[in-house]
Amino acid sequence: MRICKNDITDQIRDLFDANPLRVPEARIQPLCMLEIHNKKPKYLGDFKFLVKDGLKHSITINTSPVSQISNTKTKKIDFKIGFDILGNFIKALGLDPAVIGASVKGTKKMSFSFGNVIRKYIDPLELGQILLSDDIVGDPDNIFIQEIISNKEVKLALITDVLTSTDFSLSTYNENNGNAEINVPLIEKYLANIETHLSIERISENEVKFKGSTPLTYAFTCVEINIDPETGKFSRGQWLDNIRSARSINGSSTVIDIPKYILDENYANPLLIEF
Repeated sequence: MRICKNDITDQIRDLFDANPLRVPEARIQPLCMLEIHNKKPKYLGDFKFLVKDGLKHSITINTSPVSQISNTKTKKIDFKIGFDILGNFIKALGLDPAVIGASVKGTKKMSFSFGNVIRKYIDPLELGQILLSDDIVGDPDNIFIQEIISNKEVKLALITDVLTSTDFSLSTYNENNGNAEINVPLIEKYLANIETHLSIERISENEVKFKGSTPLTYAFTCVEINIDPETGKFSRGQWLDNIRSARSINGSSTVIDIPKYILDENYANPLLIEF
């Protein structure tokens, strides 16, 4: 079930084919591997540890600012729904969501935005060229590899791009869409009594910005990686291509069955994975 439809998640999908993370965290980076098993993704670790004798090549990780998403506010949405989404980002930055909830009593709607959004990415063609030219193979002695290559139900996804942010803003509204004041002193008092690098800035009576020191990944894109059970050779799989669920045939739309681990019901961009 899709959490909600708003400008931020639409932009993430439409511009980057990206999967929003339910729990933003710093460890999700380009060249990380996910294992998809029993309809759920699990973090495996760095791609280099899948390679026999280790990957000795340096893969360039590029960075670039993303102006299309930075500081773009979502639509005004029900406070509970929005806070359920933002709560995990708040916790990841070291702030108790209950404090935010206590500071916005009476709020019925909210909007939020991510600031200082940076895209980190690898060039899949560069990785593919390295794997092909140097005959790099998977390590069959790795116990996790053994299970993966012998179980057709297990899929491997290589993360190629991530979107990170160090801060977010929160705007609050009352039932009539008017501004609902945020009790900033209450939040400041809480921050003064904990060890944190998080700071708060009042933008207006109903908007505050929180700034952290650690860039957190809140969305990613990936491709499927296959490992030949006989030779250990790497190849690109078709899983992520096959879950595209909308095709136009003679002007009509045909819906393709989507695996159960895909939660997003936006059929044009069905890449929201529960992670």
